[in-house]
Amino acid sequence: MITSSEQSDLTNTRHVFRLLVLYRWLSLIPPLLSWLTTQDTARLIAALAAAVIANLFITFFPSQLNASVRQRPALLLIDLVFCSALAAFSGGWNTPYYLYAFSPLLAAAFFFKLRGALVSALGMALLFVVSGVGVTPNQNWLSLVAQVVGFFLIAGAFGYATTLMARLTSSHLELNRAHRDLEVIHSLTLSLQSASDVNEVEERVLEAVTNDLGFSRAVIALVDQNDHVVSCWLGKARDGRAMFAGGLPHPARLRMTAEEGIIAQCLLDGQPRLGTSETLTANPAINTHLEHGTYHVFPMILREHPVGVLIVNASDENDPARLRSLEAIASQAAVAVGTTMLCIDRAQRLAVQDERIRIAREIHDTVSQSLFGMTFSLDACVKLLPTQPDTVKKELASLLQLAESTRAEVRQSIMGIWPSQLNAESFATDLRRYTAEACRASGVDFDIQVRGDFESLPPQAKRGLYRIAQEALANVVRHANATQAQVRLDIADEQATLAVQDNGRGFDLNLALAREFNREHFGLRGILDRATSLHGTSEILTQPGAYTTVKISVPLSTRLPKS
Repeated sequence: MITSSEQSDLTNTRHVFRLLVLYRWLSLIPPLLSWLTTQDTARLIAALAAAVIANLFITFFPSQLNASVRQRPALLLIDLVFCSALAAFSGGWNTPYYLYAFSPLLAAAFFFKLRGALVSALGMALLFVVSGVGVTPNQNWLSLVAQVVGFFLIAGAFGYATTLMARLTSSHLELNRAHRDLEVIHSLTLSLQSASDVNEVEERVLEAVTNDLGFSRAVIALVDQNDHVVSCWLGKARDGRAMFAGGLPHPARLRMTAEEGIIAQCLLDGQPRLGTSETLTANPAINTHLEHGTYHVFPMILREHPVGVLIVNASDENDPARLRSLEAIASQAAVAVGTTMLCIDRAQRLAVQDERIRIAREIHDTVSQSLFGMTFSLDACVKLLPTQPDTVKKELASLLQLAESTRAEVRQSIMGIWPSQLNAESFATDLRRYTAEACRASGVDFDIQVRGDFESLPPQAKRGLYRIAQEALANVVRHANATQAQVRLDIADEQATLAVQDNGRGFDLNLALAREFNREHFGLRGILDRATSLHGTSEILTQPGAYTTVKISVPLSTRLPKS
């Protein structure tokens, strides 16, 4: 397959070759004028006919001649001899074919740069001098010297210009390649920022190395920071073929010790290396997947810690600029892998923390309330035991049922289980049972109502609002000294509003929140946090000596986070 640079070079070669052909035709003007102005027409016609035939042959077969001269430079000697023969046949040193004799010199300069131009100029000078000996009338040695010097000057100038043009073309191609490589690295950097996991990072790096940079094969592997081994091997060929079975990360593990081969050594000292597939690792299975060949090995280092390795099949041309591009890609991949791993680790830590908070809230909202009621009842049983043993016996049986219920609630809190059959009726019924059994409420009249389409609530909203209502009612029983409490859950206009109101003694909200926060409890603070987790708003209206209202509003259309 011809690359764009090769195609451009081929196009330029054709243009210059056409220019050389045009020069050969224009250089026949002096011989034509000489034929028209002299008497010796037979010799001039024969020489002119030979030159025209040679030009026609070059004009109609440029590609074949171009390729032949590049492969066999000695073919230019034929043209040199032909031009010197024309000179000898048409007046020697006074020949009208002097400009025509520059044709092979310019061709040599074009094909073989300055050195070819000077060598051909030397050959042409010798042949030209020999061709004129004995056949040149009125010999002028000064004119001959000027002609010979002209051969060297014109050929040298054209050869030097061709050399400069070749260097300029080479520099242009290198700049284009460097620009393309930088674009690949820039695109890869932007692409890696959106990678969701390390496997996606591996795939995008391999795509850039094989498809964009054009290397035939590439492999990437990651370092397990806990076990200090290289694993998660993923490879790709330029034709799209996966180098490991199924195109999935291979689980082979390579210990990071010097005895394990070049890859391990590269990760240990952080220096790129070049090696054959047989010496890359001490694991025959991995070497088989890498396939036979020579590979560049680039360590992926982040903050002086190895995170992976990039292995690329060495091309025929060992271009330092290309190797620097691969090193840059390895560095970008190291940052992406390290950042992704850090995000995953942070997400895991946050998930653990959120789970701990959830369990703590569940225990506070259920178990602690039940234990509070059991403690209150047991204290009453101790006081009534001497005088009313039958009453105490019944109460203890009830407490046993409550203990069993509490045990089930502990299991639900730990496992994150919630009954799927929760509906509007069970929402109100369970809250009444909760106040009667867990809170041991006495002397408080509870009014609980659910209005609207309860089933339109997401499961997490149902659970969250139920827990908020539990906590609010527990506070009423514990602290409000109230005789009445109302619970209203209204679902309308894409919003659920929960309001819990009592006629108790109220409290100082700021003082209560500060005290709970400092003591790391979850009462009112838990209500506010639950409302926030549901993307809702919370409002607590109270003051010492007055009623208390807890109002929570939750949107139905907002996608709730997973618990």
